[in-house]
Amino acid sequence: MNKVLIADNVSDAVFKVFDENNIEYVQKTGLSEDELSREIVDYAGLVIRSAVTVTDKIISSAKNLRVIGRPGVGVDNVESMHSKKWEKKNFIGSEMLGKTIGIVGFGNIGKKISEISHAYGMNVLVHSASLSDTEQKKYKVEKVSFEEILLHSDIITFHNKLSDKSKYMINKDTLKTIKKTAIIINCARGGIVNENDVKNAIDKNGLGGYGCDVYEKEPQTDSIFSGMKKVVMTPHIGASTAEAQEKVAIQIAEQMVDYLLNNNVVNQVNK
Repeated sequence: MNKVLIADNVSDAVFKVFDENNIEYVQKTGLSEDELSREIVDYAGLVIRSAVTVTDKIISSAKNLRVIGRPGVGVDNVESMHSKKWEKKNFIGSEMLGKTIGIVGFGNIGKKISEISHAYGMNVLVHSASLSDTEQKKYKVEKVSFEEILLHSDIITFHNKLSDKSKYMINKDTLKTIKKTAIIINCARGGIVNENDVKNAIDKNGLGGYGCDVYEKEPQTDSIFSGMKKVVMTPHIGASTAEAQEKVAIQIAEQMVDYLLNNNVVNQVNK
């Protein structure tokens, strides 16, 4: 039986796709690990988002589970004008023209970043094992080692997966080789950057700034970066546009339907 449990809040488009393909589904959100472990037993599919972590315990209980679908790829506000203040002198930026950006990970997002960076007249370095010679020419980027990214980049932006190899790629040792004016951006996964080491570097004027949309612990309501002027934080909203939410919800639902009805696999993560 191709019954799907929707364990998180998703776009209504998901329900529409399942309805059109006669896929039975039930939505139950806010379940604890124990509750989800008990609930999942009779389902062939599971839809989650960032609020749900599928643990070994849940997987072990999922005797009939065939597919898990997750729509997705993982704000501080300036209130000056709203306070009726004209503080132009406090908002001095830095030009991107002629600067060097180092991109770690060259999937769809990394490629888009390279295109945007070229539009601003930046030099683009890329560290990615999958970057081919053809892609280097197409996107006009230079493939380099991670050490070269650290040494030469004015901005370092992460768009790679979290693994044992990428855990704490930015730490107290690698921070010693980075330009003191450099800015690090992590919109990939919490854990790629050692947050304590980054904070210490900024406190000691060893780093120009840090921008993050992901954290080692989420939801993050008591960040060590709170109140730091050289840090910009957003609450994991990289894909949080109405259009993106709709598109990714439809896509994951259609892929789950294709697998449950036709056994076709698209964008598989684990076998």
